[in-house]
Amino acid sequence: MAKKKKWPVEYLPNTEAWMTTFADLVSLMLTFFILLISMSTMDKTGLSDIETSFRKAVSVMNAGSKTEIQIMPPFEMQKLVSTRELMLAMRQNSNAIFQHSVLEHKVKGVIIHDRLYLRIPDSILFDKGSAKLKPENIKTLQRLGQMLALTPGKIRVQGHTNANPDMSGSKYADPWSLSLARAASVLHILEDQGVSPARLSLTGYGPSRPVSTEATPFGRSKNRRVEIMVYK
Repeated sequence: MAKKKKWPVEYLPNTEAWMTTFADLVSLMLTFFILLISMSTMDKTGLSDIETSFRKAVSVMNAGSKTEIQIMPPFEMQKLVSTRELMLAMRQNSNAIFQHSVLEHKVKGVIIHDRLYLRIPDSILFDKGSAKLKPENIKTLQRLGQMLALTPGKIRVQGHTNANPDMSGSKYADPWSLSLARAASVLHILEDQGVSPARLSLTGYGPSRPVSTEATPFGRSKNRRVEIMVYK
């Protein structure tokens, strides 16, 4: 026969019971702080994280049918990021601007010694021997000018030709004057979109600075270009 329990039943205190609740609390706090760190840590070499950091710092991002421009003073932007991070963000933003345009996949962004070069083939921008911009490119260059107007740094527009360009029918006497006139056409677009004239400069290098061989048609076409260089 089972022994009857005395009433009231006396239970011995469990001195370690609080550990269960405390362990749950610590686990929740640890999870919370891991989430905070994972959302706030920025990988300085990752383009995806750079895009997030620059969403409010660099002006023009491709957002589909609507593009919003957010203004931030250039000196404030320079305090937030390094020069190379700024160049990477500007190159990424320019690629977004060129999407769904004639210039998409045609413009090459190159960073050399903290200088950003946007290299645009002359055949995309101009007819043979001409320095007048093709109408289909003007809107895209205007959007690029809006971005450059809100970012720090000096901007030099450089015109280049190959060694012996076809000047037949051109009103320009030589490759030097043609390269200068083409650079001026692009510069005027940037100035019209708010880029300060104090930041702008102009150079026509003619055939003096090739980036490819002159022995093949493809190499010569790469040498005929307009470069937008951002520096300092």
